[in-house]
Amino acid sequence: MTQQQLPPDLDFLSGDPEPVQPQSAPHDSADVLPQAEADALLALEGVDGAWIETDTQGRRVVVLHYSLPDPPSHLPTQVRGLPVRVVGGGPIRAGG
Repeated sequence: MTQQQLPPDLDFLSGDPEPVQPQSAPHDSADVLPQAEADALLALEGVDGAWIETDTQGRRVVVLHYSLPDPPSHLPTQVRGLPVRVVGGGPIRAGG
């Protein structure tokens, strides 16, 4: 079987890779929890994720990922004046 020849601009294996500079996506600082606040939330029993997102009505909410089977009654209902939404599941772990 012969290999199909690709045009040079589509053959990404034809040469050395181009270096890429990492770029962070632009974001509004209001959409990021301050590190101290995130650390405090992650210190709560069962919380292994905390972030800000937009709900279905377009409002910003703090999302807490809760991985324990117990009811999360000890979690805050508001953080920085934003409502809290608790989501659950298995623990979040790095590396898949």
